[in-house]
Amino acid sequence: MQKKLADSLNWALLHVLIIIYEEGSISAAADRLNITQSAVSQNLKKLEEQLESQLVIRNTKPLELTPIGRYCLQVAQMMFTEITSIEAMRGSNSHLLEGVVKLLVVSRIHNPKYNQFLVYFKKKYPNITLDLTVKSSMDILNNLNQKTPAIGICLARRIPENLNKELLFNQRYYLYCGYHHPLFLEKELSFDSLLKEDFIAFNSEDIGDVLSPITVFKESHDLTGRVSAYTNNLDEAVRLIYTGYGIGALPDQFIAATHLESKLRRLPPKKGIADVPVYIFWHEHRPLSLLEAKFIEEIVAFDISL
Repeated sequence: MQKKLADSLNWALLHVLIIIYEEGSISAAADRLNITQSAVSQNLKKLEEQLESQLVIRNTKPLELTPIGRYCLQVAQMMFTEITSIEAMRGSNSHLLEGVVKLLVVSRIHNPKYNQFLVYFKKKYPNITLDLTVKSSMDILNNLNQKTPAIGICLARRIPENLNKELLFNQRYYLYCGYHHPLFLEKELSFDSLLKEDFIAFNSEDIGDVLSPITVFKESHDLTGRVSAYTNNLDEAVRLIYTGYGIGALPDQFIAATHLESKLRRLPPKKGIADVPVYIFWHEHRPLSLLEAKFIEEIVAFDISL
């Protein structure tokens, strides 16, 4: 039934409904559309016949909408906002795009190219507002899987089947010790000297979780030291490493952005221990708004890979 209505409905009639509401009368709507009052009335009648519902209470000044009329108005306004913004897709008209893009973002994404992209996007689309909420990767994936109207940027190992994704970049993790750890002042360090050291671990290092590549590396390279502290927070991991509780894995770009960079020492191996992918996600069965589609298109094309 819905598909039949979508195929048969004259979408131009919805525009007439919008104008009637905005002008408050048939006569004013006719003046604005530059057609006769009779033509406006006939268009309204056709729309009501197609929807099999009365949309306007005609004996009021200004005209009032029925409950279903108000609902149709909301749908029509949303649809025509998207249609008129298509003009902004053309070259220099990108500044015409207006609205909000809701982003669910994992905390502590440190990538210079990501920052450069945000600068670029702001300049190209100055009237698009970004609404960012910081959540854990698990919460982001759960929210998106429930068709929350948003785009997600996060880590992931187990990806729900209903989510589309594009790889943004790989975040490389290295081993570090802190200023108060005995290894910090050692002149020569080999990988073998790390094998029995205590570790700071993230809760998400369990096999199958987002940071499990770190655990896979430790197990495959015989790093058998005990875990002296767990945390689910990157800042706390840095604090624990700095204060000498153990060595731990940290994303390199994050360390470069902290005030403790000089108090942390990168340990062997030089090439790092794991690459953890960061994706952009959206639900495959939730229609994207024009602004959401444009954000995804732009960030993928910009290429923020490290």
